[in-house]
Amino acid sequence: MKEHGHCTSGVASGASANGETVSIYVDHDHPLLQLKRALPWDALFEVMGRHWRRAGKNTEGRPGLPWDMALYVPLVVLMLVQQRNSRAMEAYLAENVVARVFIGRQDDPWPQIRDHANIARAYAALGKEGVEEINALILHVATNWGFADPSRLSSDTTAQELPIGYPNEPGILRGWAQRCGRALQLGVDMALAQVETILRSVKEHHLFAKGKPEKRQVLTRLLTEVGQLVVQTRLLIQGLGERRDRVTYNAITTLKTMHEVAKRLIPQIVQWITTGVVAKGKIVHAGVTQARALVRHKAGKEVEFGLPYLLSRLGGGYIFGTVIRGVVDESKMPLQALAGYRAIFGAHATPALLVYDRGGYATATLRALANEGVKEIGIQPKGQGAWRVAEAVRETVRSERAGSGTGRQVRRKGIGAGRIAKIAPIERQGGGQEAPHDPQRSFATRSR
Repeated sequence: MKEHGHCTSGVASGASANGETVSIYVDHDHPLLQLKRALPWDALFEVMGRHWRRAGKNTEGRPGLPWDMALYVPLVVLMLVQQRNSRAMEAYLAENVVARVFIGRQDDPWPQIRDHANIARAYAALGKEGVEEINALILHVATNWGFADPSRLSSDTTAQELPIGYPNEPGILRGWAQRCGRALQLGVDMALAQVETILRSVKEHHLFAKGKPEKRQVLTRLLTEVGQLVVQTRLLIQGLGERRDRVTYNAITTLKTMHEVAKRLIPQIVQWITTGVVAKGKIVHAGVTQARALVRHKAGKEVEFGLPYLLSRLGGGYIFGTVIRGVVDESKMPLQALAGYRAIFGAHATPALLVYDRGGYATATLRALANEGVKEIGIQPKGQGAWRVAEAVRETVRSERAGSGTGRQVRRKGIGAGRIAKIAPIERQGGGQEAPHDPQRSFATRSR
């Protein structure tokens, strides 16, 4: 076989007692390699290196095991482009020759590059802010190559149901107590005993309490036991002080987080016990406190429990989005979409056309968008209200709204608490010598 630039160089096809080494030609025009030539690697190294240093990774050559930036930067980029989790990425790197060329390890004869735990730590160390900064950078590249059209912005809200059980007050408190219990494995007998007491009370509520009065009595006792555990763990945290070892630090952080959850959750449960009215912004899961009860009016499922998102799509199909915090006011979502757009393209950047459904139609919102410089406001009017765009533009608005539905499409693909960071510029994308093929998947989800 004639050896080319992107072969596994220096080795010949051959067999040994344990396996074979094979040299395979990879064409320069492969879409992944075109993407590699187009990406702004200097900027990607700077952004990822900054966030990894904040996470304590040794990127500066200090004593100890160094953090291999030359490997992890292209590896994380490829992981996001391919939409793979860490385990799938481990197998992909071991078996796919184009992937080895992309990360610059085509000369390494061994299939194992990094295990899934190291890959997961590299991604997690970037944090949400790091991934969003990378995505914004890549969206600029996609715009420069002409793949994305920032003059058109179409937005919509959606919801992603989380894989959690149907929430109830004792179940939420059980999850809270279990998290405290795992943090208390350092060995504090009194606090651990209190955790067991709470878990027994939850079991009593589910299995043995009969009728509403008895269940309410058990739930009231549960709240008292939770309050006692908060007091005990608060004293424990004060006694431990500023410990530096990782295990103790993580345990203290978990307990402090659970204290904040209890501070919000207990008054919400008390309100429900005393008035029968569910509090606004009710916590439905101790580990995912931003999850909410979302009224969906579906057949057989009136309410879902998950995360509300605001997703925006540029011309060309590139999607970026964010979790909606607090109460969802549909009439203000067009303004929030514009704010998200400007966070990426600059404080004074304004799309020529902004599209939203009739839920965003409000006089104050229309006036605010006009004052911000949006020339064409393609928000469908309510009732007999007047359109703010000409008939020719309305066809564009209708095509944007019917083109797939940003929210519906992403729901079909599926995103969860750990995946929202991947929805933003180029599934988060796209200067080099020649314009690459527009990748079907990039860092910002690209809708078809």
